[in-house]
Amino acid sequence: MQILWLASWYPNPYEPVNGDFIQRHALAVSKLVPVDVIHVVQIGKDFRTKEGYIHNKEDNFRELIYSFSFRKWGIGFIDKIRYNIKYRFFYRDLLFKYASQYGIPQLIHVHIPLKAGLVAREMCDHWHIPYIVSEQASYYEMSAKDNFFKRSWFFKHNTAKVFRDAKMITNVSATIGKTIQQLFHLKKVETIHNLVDTQYFNYQASKNEIFTWIHASTLGHQKNPEGMIEAFEQLNQVNSNWQLKIVGPVTDSLKKLVEQKGLINKIIFIGEVPYKEVAVHMQSADAFVLFSRHENFPCVIAEALCCGLPIVSSHVGGIAEAVNIENGILVENENIQALANALIKMMSENKNYDRSSISQKAIELYNMETIAEQFVDVYKNILH
Repeated sequence: MQILWLASWYPNPYEPVNGDFIQRHALAVSKLVPVDVIHVVQIGKDFRTKEGYIHNKEDNFRELIYSFSFRKWGIGFIDKIRYNIKYRFFYRDLLFKYASQYGIPQLIHVHIPLKAGLVAREMCDHWHIPYIVSEQASYYEMSAKDNFFKRSWFFKHNTAKVFRDAKMITNVSATIGKTIQQLFHLKKVETIHNLVDTQYFNYQASKNEIFTWIHASTLGHQKNPEGMIEAFEQLNQVNSNWQLKIVGPVTDSLKKLVEQKGLINKIIFIGEVPYKEVAVHMQSADAFVLFSRHENFPCVIAEALCCGLPIVSSHVGGIAEAVNIENGILVENENIQALANALIKMMSENKNYDRSSISQKAIELYNMETIAEQFVDVYKNILH
């Protein structure tokens, strides 16, 4: 097989962790079939970037990452139109050059419909090859601040077109997959969960003098870290034998909130760390906490479970597909009191969880080989 991935989200010099889970999926699949990935950096509101090109090649895996310069005129609507036109033609020319150098692929695999999906749709029609789409976004939930239903006509219309003409749609959760299926009147949406590199994320027995919580995220609005901190303030009034380690890009406002709540000696900000180091922090913790406003199927949930950690999380997206009474507690999102009660319960009942069993079951579901095989099965079914 010659499979070409077009990723709307992907790690790049401007956003090093943007779509890093897509990169891990690509690496896993490349162990079974050759995978080439093309990513064109999508410029943000400020339109600032420079011409750039990165080419990485390792065994059956090739990354081609591009950025292009764009000078805005200062007229917002016109600049958006100009940018989208240039993006489309720039991307299309790249694919023609790719085909002339490496040959026309047998199948294109799009990750996140816009904007890579629009280019895939056009080129696949030209080359007479199929494409599939994998969606990982969570903005199909109404609780998302900038949810799909608030997006522009351009966004909604073109997302529908990309989904409609794809040979197969996959989603990382059955929950959001069902929403997409109903919203776009699709015949079927296949569920393929996010994977975990289990050589790093696995169970290691540990013993802490005080109960150690771990949280890892981007710490943005979606993750609701402020609500989580307020719940820990309530926990501290009942049980003070704990600490919370927060992994992610901490802001001054979060530090100030922790200080205001009198938790400066209880909550430790680790900051951003490499993927492997996240596993080390999880392995040395007692439980994982997440209080997101909306999710699809977050990688950190699967990673924490592979480390044998029981979970306390908000019941959003596809989290309930992984978390149940055997490995955690789910609460209503935005309900700070419910989260505080769950934290108290987890600390009192933590010894009842079989961490080795939690890890074993999660590793069987989310290991790289299993998820990669599911993607390859999709390719085979479409091509043969």
